[in-house]
Amino acid sequence: MSWLKRVVPAGAVAVTLVAGACSESTAPSTVNTSATATAVTGLNTSLSQNAVLQSLAALGNLTALASPIARAALGPLPVPGRPWTASAAQTRDRLRELAARAPAGAPAAELALFPANVLGKTFQWDTATDEYRITDSTLTGAPSNGVKFILYQVDTGTGNPSLPLAQTGYVTMSDASTPQANVLQLLLMVGNQTAANYSITEVKTTSSLSLSAVGSVSNVVSGGTPVTFNLQHVLSLSDSTLSTNYQASSNGATVSLVDTVSGAGGTPYFALDWSVTKAGTVAIVGSGTDSMINVQFKFNGTTVATASGPSDNPSITLASGQALTTADLLALASIFVGFEEIEYNLSLLFTPGLLVFG
Repeated sequence: MSWLKRVVPAGAVAVTLVAGACSESTAPSTVNTSATATAVTGLNTSLSQNAVLQSLAALGNLTALASPIARAALGPLPVPGRPWTASAAQTRDRLRELAARAPAGAPAAELALFPANVLGKTFQWDTATDEYRITDSTLTGAPSNGVKFILYQVDTGTGNPSLPLAQTGYVTMSDASTPQANVLQLLLMVGNQTAANYSITEVKTTSSLSLSAVGSVSNVVSGGTPVTFNLQHVLSLSDSTLSTNYQASSNGATVSLVDTVSGAGGTPYFALDWSVTKAGTVAIVGSGTDSMINVQFKFNGTTVATASGPSDNPSITLASGQALTTADLLALASIFVGFEEIEYNLSLLFTPGLLVFG
């Protein structure tokens, strides 16, 4: 999907539909593209500018709970700005390694999520060793059936807390497992305000591994409407196909990100169906590989434009047969990049689960 990245600045998170970019002749009149774009921008801002949520990325480098073997297997988190298929394939590989270590069918209640010697303890970042450690065993506030981590502003270049340390809040992780599943309960706080409250559930069978995250996240620093979410990854153990289903809503807008990535050990093949609904529905539906694509942009179910052919230079046409203007191209690219950013930011919510379950 690098062809879309070239159209807008790398890392752009704002979704802006240029007035008239998708004209009334090509877009169903019942779609308010401006309101839809504003909805995606607002939801994305609630996630990308939430310092506590972004601080979870630093836990991907956590050494306090994961063994060296587990850390090596999991590797770094996907980073924004990469081609979407590369990040999705990396997530699939992380889950595949996680599945290799998780016993199928074992009662989760028999598998404690935390070592007994860390229960009720608080972890802080140790600048001398660049890792989370229990540097002060007298600190209180951690749950008796879990742990507490102080969260800091993150250096995006290293993924570690930036120096000098600037605390953004903290997260408590509690073991809420049942005989049927591993369940990690999380509470992210900024002072006495709840920034996120959700659970991550892991279930492994003989044929699949699933991770789900359900709850809500709020940007308590800058305000905004809370984002509620129901996120799921399902990995097929027979062919390593990863199916992702992210559902999120905020301020009357709903976002649905449904996709699959397959092709274990070779070129990833993707299929996606992404949509946002508010004052009408804008969707991106398609499939392909890193080299070939076929993607449709739809308004209220009607195809407005199609991109097909080589991914580095596809043919992009309006359904009406009209030529695409620069504004058209910018609008379509902005929509896609906005969806990518939302999926990346929501994926950060899985970070504690990937670590603890590993």
